[in-house]
Amino acid sequence: MNSLFTQNFKSMPYWHHEIDVPKTATGTLPKQADICIIGGGFTGLSVAIHLLKAGKSVVIVDAMRLGEGASGKNGGMIGPSLHKLGLEGLKNIHGEQKAYDILQEGINAIEYFPTFLKEFKIECDLNMSGRFNGVHNQKQLDEIEKKCEVFSKLKNFKYQMVAPDKVHSEIGSDHYYGGAVYELDGSIHPYKLLKGMVENIHKLGGQIFENTRADDIIKTTIGHNVYTDKGTLVAGEVVIATNGYSKQFGNSKQSYFYKRVIPLTSAMIATEEISPDLMQRFFPKNRIHGGNHRLVQYYRPSPDFKRILFGARGADFKDRADKNGQNLKKLMVKIFPEMLDIKLDFSWSGKVAYTFDHGPHLGKHDGLYYAMGYCGSGVTRSVYLAKKLSMQILGEENFQTEFHALEFQTKPFYNGKPWFMPFVIKWHSFMDGIE
Repeated sequence: MNSLFTQNFKSMPYWHHEIDVPKTATGTLPKQADICIIGGGFTGLSVAIHLLKAGKSVVIVDAMRLGEGASGKNGGMIGPSLHKLGLEGLKNIHGEQKAYDILQEGINAIEYFPTFLKEFKIECDLNMSGRFNGVHNQKQLDEIEKKCEVFSKLKNFKYQMVAPDKVHSEIGSDHYYGGAVYELDGSIHPYKLLKGMVENIHKLGGQIFENTRADDIIKTTIGHNVYTDKGTLVAGEVVIATNGYSKQFGNSKQSYFYKRVIPLTSAMIATEEISPDLMQRFFPKNRIHGGNHRLVQYYRPSPDFKRILFGARGADFKDRADKNGQNLKKLMVKIFPEMLDIKLDFSWSGKVAYTFDHGPHLGKHDGLYYAMGYCGSGVTRSVYLAKKLSMQILGEENFQTEFHALEFQTKPFYNGKPWFMPFVIKWHSFMDGIE
């Protein structure tokens, strides 16, 4: 095990080691506010910014420290987040036009993202260099080209195919046969995004209370009583933005939400610093990368172009830096054999929220607003859907998205704990090995 990690190894996100998020409120919880937001990730913070700008008083409560959830632990990879079911899967359920409209929302999200950053003056190392999606044989290359041709009917979708003799112009590896480049994809520093959001909330007069758990929410004739472990807050409206942590910090009054999201462990590693020549060979165009594995793998250069950041599904439900580090290092070496003797400086994991229909959901249920279930593609989706949800709360026009009207599904006997996922992960890993 000692050969895997450096002497300076930390079981914490790489993003956290040199960025400090501004301090949050330390006083007593206010007695009332126009809006109370439960969850201080990208969704909750984005909603707060828009509501504060509109003149509303906003209080955010989060059961953890800011950045301890997915918003501070993700890979910082962004893109249109085209639906996992693809056009054909969506058509079978919703019909052709609705299917295209759902896919278009992903492009709407990525196009809104730089507008959001510019409006609120947030610097987060945005790098729209595209994403290389590698495949392993000619059959898969033909399949991905057909998918891209279908997606090209979406407004502003852009791609380019990568033939076998051009693979090394995209990645310094013999692991892939060919692939495609998605030109709307890119990367950010997620903790800088979080920091920028918090700074905006402070400037606009919002209050954020970390380590403050919302134990209960009671609807009243004038709004809601939000009972926390630090006091009671009377709020006109309440927003649930707990996403992958809905079950862990929820209660029976919020069971509607945690019975509809599947918390999955997503793990990441960051290598020690690598020579500039090797980094340039691995990532000649400084793109983000991902293959077509059933068990999603994704990787990228760090923003300073000195390390490889590599992510995949966690070994199990637990956040185990040692085991996850071992597993992810093995996956990385399959792609980059030269990394065999390179050690790890960081290993970490967190929870993302999947849904039974593979897409996000937002709207209002039983008097509570919500947005969640980004299925592992939450950076731009959360910011975009938070904007739309804030418009709904404010009673503005054109707040509807294609996700508003979708049924937020659950399954019989599911209580928010995905006991079935270890079996699913083993099966997908087996099929990846065969292919």
